[in-house]
Amino acid sequence: MQSNIELIEEYASLFFTIDEIAMLLNADAQELRREIKAHKTDAAKAYYRGKLRTQIELRKQTLEFAKKGSPQAETAMIDYLKRQNLSENA
Repeated sequence: MQSNIELIEEYASLFFTIDEIAMLLNADAQELRREIKAHKTDAAKAYYRGKLRTQIELRKQTLEFAKKGSPQAETAMIDYLKRQNLSENA
């Protein structure tokens, strides 16, 4: 049986909202939202880890499409690169 932390990560990886995750876990949505906004709780770490895990998959696919000449994918990758460069200089 999965723990709530594992389920939060799984549900976040599928881009469920905080309200939906709380409903699935039979938890208080406002409390879960506060935990996630705190960024330091296990729930927050699981939530963001889940989201990022799927974003990794999507970016890999976008990169492959960009390499094959998709203009939309190329634009997305350029935007990601710009954001990365801004982050390095923050």
